Amino acid sequence: LKYYTYLNTGLAIHYNGTQHKSKNGLTDLLNDNMTSEALYPIVKLSCSDFEFAFTHGNQYGEEYYSFVNGQHTTQGGTHLVAFKEAFAKTIREFFNKNFDIADIRAGVIAAIAIRIQEPVFESQTKTKLGSKDMDPKSGSVSVRNYIMDFVKSNLDNYLHKNPDVAEAINKKILDAEKERKAISGIQKLARDRAKKVSLHNKKLRDCRVHYDSNHERKLETSIFITEGDSASGSITKARDVNTQAVFSLKGKPLNTYG
Repeated sequence: LKYYTYLNTGLAIHYNGTQHKSKNGLTDLLNDNMTSEALYPIVKLSCSDFEFAFTHGNQYGEEYYSFVNGQHTTQGGTHLVAFKEAFAKTIREFFNKNFDIADIRAGVIAAIAIRIQEPVFESQTKTKLGSKDMDPKSGSVSVRNYIMDFVKSNLDNYLHKNPDVAEAINKKILDAEKERKAISGIQKLARDRAKKVSLHNKKLRDCRVHYDSNHERKLETSIFITEGDSASGSITKARDVNTQAVFSLKGKPLNTYG
């Protein structure tokens, strides 16, 4: 019932003695459902058949609410895919910077609602829109092009008229970029460490200082090769764990000295 009032501004629905009514439509939807504080006032743009509202928050990931003719499409569909593409493309062109799409949409929370003729859904539950055209009978413009054109012109105009919002979006994108690169660096370090760990053999009692390191004792490093686990037991206990490694062979080694 709440979603229906968001999509029909001014409509009052009474249920069990409680009135549900929305004055600001999709703006109210976002305000009522945001899990973090908005970084700038919610932007809402609309025309006769399409409207959208959005802002950025400090939460991770993206959050979308999409509707088709009043139906809540929880799995999105062609309209949501088009909006995501149009939003990222418009932001890139406005700032004239090749921002990473993930950075543009990081922390975004948005709601979109579209009205189309004879919508086709991909399941009986109507949770995902499959329609390609706004009106399949008349062969009108595609859903993608309709949304792309509207978002591109109207959002671009809004950002030019509201430089404070544009600056807040730019700052959020740059922050997301720094965070992503920092996380990427940590992940690379973790992968490198994992590779080193995976090289370890259960027969090897490694030392702490390696010859290929920059440690001052690297030239002191050595490895003892023994015949089996039993032979390596006593030497493992007596060794210098910083510079002396022990490796247990399976079986007797050949005399290949020299």
